[in-house]
Amino acid sequence: MNIRLFIVCLSAALWLTACNDNSPSPSTASTPTRLTGHVSNDDGPVDKARIEAKDAKGQVAAKTELQGGSNAYQISLPAGTAYPVILNAYPQANQNEILKAAVSSPLASEQDISPVTTIIVDTALSLGGLNEANLAKAAGAAIALRKKSGGGGGGGGATTESFKGDPTKQYGGWH
Repeated sequence: MNIRLFIVCLSAALWLTACNDNSPSPSTASTPTRLTGHVSNDDGPVDKARIEAKDAKGQVAAKTELQGGSNAYQISLPAGTAYPVILNAYPQANQNEILKAAVSSPLASEQDISPVTTIIVDTALSLGGLNEANLAKAAGAAIALRKKSGGGGGGGGATTESFKGDPTKQYGGWH
């Protein structure tokens, strides 16, 4: 995985909420939400997969499939969907692999699904749930884990070590 793809995936993964210290994000969408993104695993783009969006109650809110040719997905979550939503991608090439991403607000319109987002979801859940504090901690843990593992994937060895700039900004404005 090259550094650009890693940073794009990481940035999208970490932009799980629209941060506004003065008001909490809504827990239920009042209108339908259209999400788009890309699905990748450690081997690169995944172009054949089943994707399910599960709401905060664990109910499947929507489904879509990648049929090949592109790793881009689009899924529409109905009005009334309870957030946070977990996106689960089941790649056809590896039936045992589940890639995950979290969307904590209906304000989000893009969310990639990758090994990094899977680490973030699993870590946040182990910390007690998908809230802003746990997602921020999980994002930091994901960065550290990817650095230690050499970035994973396709021999690229990409890490965030070459990322330059304000580290608070790479979290999509979390503060």
